Amino acid sequence: MLTKKNQLQFSWIGKLLGYKSITLIDSSIELQNSKQETRIEMSDCIVFPILKHKWYGSELTLDIAGKKYSYRFLAKKNSEIFMDNLNTEVAQSVKGYISSMVFTWEENLIKHYPRQSKVDELYKICSLINRSYKQETLTWEKYLSESLLSQVRQIVKFYPVTYKSLQEHHESIQLENRQHFFDCVESNPLTQEQRLGVLRSDDLNMVLAAAGTGKTSVMVAKALDLIDRGLAKPEDILILAYNKAAANELKERLDDKATRSGIPLDKTPHISTFHSLGRQMLKEAKISTYMSIFVEDPIKLKQWVTDWLLNYLSKDTSRLVDFISLTPEPVDPFTIKTQAEYEAYVRDNELRTLNNELVKGYQELVIANFMYLNGIPYTYEDRYVSKRRVEIGFDYSPDFHLDGTDIYIEHFGIDREGGTRPDIDAEQYNEEMESKRALHVEFETTLVETFHYEWVEETLTIGLEKQLKELGVEFNPINSDELLEKLQQSGKIGNWSDLLLKALASIRVERLDYDGMFRRFENANISQPQKYTSLLDALHVAYVEELKEQDAIDFDDMIIRSMDSIEKGLYVPKWSYVLVDEFQDISTARMDLVKAIVDKGPKPSLTVVGDDWQSIYRFSGGKLELTTRFGELVGQYTESKLQKTFRYNNSIADTAGLFIMENPEQYKKHIETHTQVESSQVYLLDDKVGVRDGVYQRVSEVVSKIKSQDENATIAIIGRYNYLLNESKAALAKAGLNNNVSLWSFHKSKGLEADYCILIGFSQGKLGFPNDNIDQAVVEALLPTLDAYPHSEERRLLYVGLTRAKKKSYIIGDPSSPSSFISELLAPKFEVNIHSKAFQERYRKMFKCPNCQDGYLKLINGKFGGFYSCSTGKGCKVGKARVCSDCGAPSIDKRSTSDCNNQDCNHSMKICDKCGRPMKLRKGKFGEFWGCTGYGIKDDQCSNTQKQ
Repeated sequence: MLTKKNQLQFSWIGKLLGYKSITLIDSSIELQNSKQETRIEMSDCIVFPILKHKWYGSELTLDIAGKKYSYRFLAKKNSEIFMDNLNTEVAQSVKGYISSMVFTWEENLIKHYPRQSKVDELYKICSLINRSYKQETLTWEKYLSESLLSQVRQIVKFYPVTYKSLQEHHESIQLENRQHFFDCVESNPLTQEQRLGVLRSDDLNMVLAAAGTGKTSVMVAKALDLIDRGLAKPEDILILAYNKAAANELKERLDDKATRSGIPLDKTPHISTFHSLGRQMLKEAKISTYMSIFVEDPIKLKQWVTDWLLNYLSKDTSRLVDFISLTPEPVDPFTIKTQAEYEAYVRDNELRTLNNELVKGYQELVIANFMYLNGIPYTYEDRYVSKRRVEIGFDYSPDFHLDGTDIYIEHFGIDREGGTRPDIDAEQYNEEMESKRALHVEFETTLVETFHYEWVEETLTIGLEKQLKELGVEFNPINSDELLEKLQQSGKIGNWSDLLLKALASIRVERLDYDGMFRRFENANISQPQKYTSLLDALHVAYVEELKEQDAIDFDDMIIRSMDSIEKGLYVPKWSYVLVDEFQDISTARMDLVKAIVDKGPKPSLTVVGDDWQSIYRFSGGKLELTTRFGELVGQYTESKLQKTFRYNNSIADTAGLFIMENPEQYKKHIETHTQVESSQVYLLDDKVGVRDGVYQRVSEVVSKIKSQDENATIAIIGRYNYLLNESKAALAKAGLNNNVSLWSFHKSKGLEADYCILIGFSQGKLGFPNDNIDQAVVEALLPTLDAYPHSEERRLLYVGLTRAKKKSYIIGDPSSPSSFISELLAPKFEVNIHSKAFQERYRKMFKCPNCQDGYLKLINGKFGGFYSCSTGKGCKVGKARVCSDCGAPSIDKRSTSDCNNQDCNHSMKICDKCGRPMKLRKGKFGEFWGCTGYGIKDDQCSNTQKQ
């Protein structure tokens, strides 16, 4: 029944304009004027009406679905009663609108983890509610329920919205709500970091998990938490493991923890390797998954590559010559900066000629192979006709002697200006060149000269051929069939096939085409990139054609073709949560598949779990930069770190962590350990210098001692190469010590653990650790980019080995030829227990005070920083030493420099020869000069300067 309470009259001005009244009828407002009636439905009114009183009458403003309606010249009589009835009616639609926003807010903030893709929507809700509530506080509080207002006030607190505040709010609520689950899902309660790793489900998430910090626990708990909270069904979750063993472990752990937590699973989340997932996708997309014979039998693949190579080379003699020139990879000696680098290059890289001689440099290899291919008999470094010494301490032996003649070839390492390698005295080298020339004149022998600059200008063999022909040397080029047979018999074809197999695998996993390969070779400064690219592109094309003929796929196709099937819409991903294990070792192809699953799926949350410190599979395509540059290459993400380990003690954690973080490209982590010890549990032992097979005897000794002290202990021998493990196994068996001892390669040790670990193989050379071999430079260029820090992946490999041990880690090295890792670990900051006398002598020498007879330098942390103090105290005339800024060893002051006492560091700092303060390089009007840093000290100024 219509009453005056539901009607509002117009003022006399409104009536003059023909308006009569506004009436509230059945959730609508009816406007009456002299000509017609207009009705507006109030069900879409999401903002309370506003009535303002003005001199000409009142004005009513309505907001209907975002469209504003204004009515002026209204009478004030009954206006408050009318507005009360109107607001009561509108409150229902306003409540619905606000409730929907509150629901969206809580759905995306409380129930689900706040995603960055939802921030704009949440910001809009918060801003709108904040503005409306503050503008209409009294109206809201009168017409809306207290429960809804309580939710509104909670939202308003977030204004202005920041993503961090949203994250922290969700995390605080769920950490409390899910405490029982987190306490019980594993045998031990999850750590705070693990709990956050479980909860964080942004669009993109990264969990960085140091060794032994429980990343598998986080993955399993995350899947169960999503299911238990009703955020996902098991079939909505995809977990990708690196290999089959890891996938099986995840399945077993998930089933076990579901039972422990009382979470019933009618189905299991999809846990799979990349290859298994790819194959399943192809099946569902109706694409053939018949596996190539090459997958089942790698020997057949090697034979196919060998047959292809022989066919490729036999079709064109020039190809054969080119291929010989491409292996091994050419190295420009002028890029070698120091004598030590050159010695390491010669030591670690086998440069063997077609005639099976070992030579000292690539350019000598080119000359030797040229003469072999042209049937010119020669002897490498033959004795000269007379015993003479041109260089101090060495009998003169020309590079090459043509058999049966008086012709000798000397290859001189100079540029056109007579310049030499950076580590060689150019003046002395040129004097020795003249002495050699004079010697040949004296003994009337013929000297043929070639030069480094000819190799640079690609005229080396052309010039040599001209000189030899002018001297009447007979050329008898070897028959190509005969050469191929010789190459097969010598094993070179087999070695080349192995190289091509690795290159083919890299091309496939990195998805490289012709241009991609060429760019990689150019960026890596590979010599003759065009020839390498043409060769490998031809191989790849032939391989793809072979698979087509077989109507089959290989492992790479499982990933590549499944990704293509997603892009073409033949397979539609259905997962709303995707978890990727061992992400630090993910390849380009695997990452492309993950991106396709995310991009074409129902906006899933992606969580990657891994440890950049344990990235050791670059040789199989592992692309570490996808982890270290995740934000740049993949997208903005939320990061969690797992930094508490229950496996090893603080000694192992500190040594291994400090060692790996020497590389600035690695993420910084601060590892906390459950087990605390007071002394170093990382031991360095020698391998018994001078004793044959000493390392294996030392292994047996250590194993025997461990067993005598801890008879139930688990022990692992970890080596870089299998031959080390095989010899260790034989030695242990002979001594009856092989029970309960595992033998692991560093790569295969990942994910494993033992009470005691013995790490072996730390020597210099081609089979040392780390190794500097460059035979695989071409394959290296095709592999994912490696950060520039020296031995970065080998360094990560040692970190993996060190952190396998629960109690003690033993490193056995060669003190007479220590690897660079051993030399580095001798620095005091790594706190390694130098247990063997041979290493102790080096260590003691480092800390021997040079200023007295018996004193040793001890590190003191003083008020103004660290310094070394002599153990003899006042008995030493100097008593103190600086701390080397590079390695932390004592730095001994000389007159104008302070020189590190660590022979493996040799850092030198310029100091003032007057006051001993550090000198600083400054700029003056006449150029740069050294100035004492004491110049600015008010009460003890030193203005000493030295020329630059």
